[in-house]
Amino acid sequence: MALQGAHLKVAAEVWVPWVMLKESPDGTGLHASGILVDLMKILASRLNFTYSVLRPVDGEWGRFLPNGSATGMIGMNQRQEVDMALGPFSVTYDRSKVVDYARTIHIDSFGIFLPRPRLEKDLAGFTKPFAWQVWVVLGAAIALSMGLSILFNWVGRGWILSRAGEYIADPIWVIKSLLVETIVSMPEMLTGRVLLGAWLVSALIVQSAYQGVLTSMLAVPWVTVPVDSLEDLVSQTRIPYSFESGTHLHNMFQKAESGLFKIVNENGFQVVSLFEERERMKEQRFALICDFFSMKKVMSDDFSKTAKCNYYIAKEPIWINSLSFTFPKKSHVLPLINKWLVRLLESGMVNRWIHEYSFNATACLLPPGKENGITTKVLTMEDLSGIFLILVTGLAMAMVVFALEKLIEMLYVS
Repeated sequence: MALQGAHLKVAAEVWVPWVMLKESPDGTGLHASGILVDLMKILASRLNFTYSVLRPVDGEWGRFLPNGSATGMIGMNQRQEVDMALGPFSVTYDRSKVVDYARTIHIDSFGIFLPRPRLEKDLAGFTKPFAWQVWVVLGAAIALSMGLSILFNWVGRGWILSRAGEYIADPIWVIKSLLVETIVSMPEMLTGRVLLGAWLVSALIVQSAYQGVLTSMLAVPWVTVPVDSLEDLVSQTRIPYSFESGTHLHNMFQKAESGLFKIVNENGFQVVSLFEERERMKEQRFALICDFFSMKKVMSDDFSKTAKCNYYIAKEPIWINSLSFTFPKKSHVLPLINKWLVRLLESGMVNRWIHEYSFNATACLLPPGKENGITTKVLTMEDLSGIFLILVTGLAMAMVVFALEKLIEMLYVS
């Protein structure tokens, strides 16, 4: 049964590219476009109805107030001020108490969108093959071994040294074994041989591991991603973060009494939408929690415009949900809309439109640093600046020590 020329009042708000609204040139109303508007045009032609678009006064999708009333378009449905709302809206239990949902139009994830991490020059990059704990343990092992060598030589002076020669164990053997230096005088005593043998084996493993990891890091640089989950986001202080106001995510954060959602609500700031903040995100470098389709749309548009990947989608989604139209409770329009909506969805039309709006984001979905594929890495002065800094520092120290030794010699002679 068609709607026989009925005129429907439809609530809508901007969510690019689902719904895009702007004032008509003649000032008579709103001009609507986007995926859901195209869908509505097909439904209107099949069911024989017309419609006009109304925006919520507060510009929100719908969250619940302490008195049980809803804001935004959900509130318009609740008060039966409209016949339906486009949204699309996240399907939630709280909302289902006051509105009815149409068939699911799209299933999407919600996550974290942030400026793309870049390869940063690091003076201490040559230390990165090992974690700081490894360096600490290695330093302690060197100090302990050299201390034991000195202790062996001191305790064993007398009859042992008469058999061992000058040293039972030379402390410098530890450093030479690590730096692959030639050890001319081999130990005569078993104590020295055990100590030296242990360090030669250990040094071989340490050198091989360090050289292999350092080579791979220089050849294929690894970009550090600061945020890949909600836990990463709230535990760091370098990147500010935000969420879209008036949405179901806003409602979840606001209702949270503990945990990560509560921290986001307390420390995050609110924005209208990702589409409005997309340029400011790049300039001020803050993160935004929103849906994956909007992220891909912004990435696609930006890549088409700049031929660069300027955004990154964190790996771990926060939440996955269905999206759909909403209607006032017991609406007579809903069964008719659902009947044709199922046919259109099964035709794959909506999925094709979604792909057309975000197809150019594919290159930017690769991990940071992998966008250009496998390329030959040419090491620059910046890449090896830490090594050269150590070299220059060592040369400067050598000059200072030489000057001091010369001064002491002159004072001693005089």
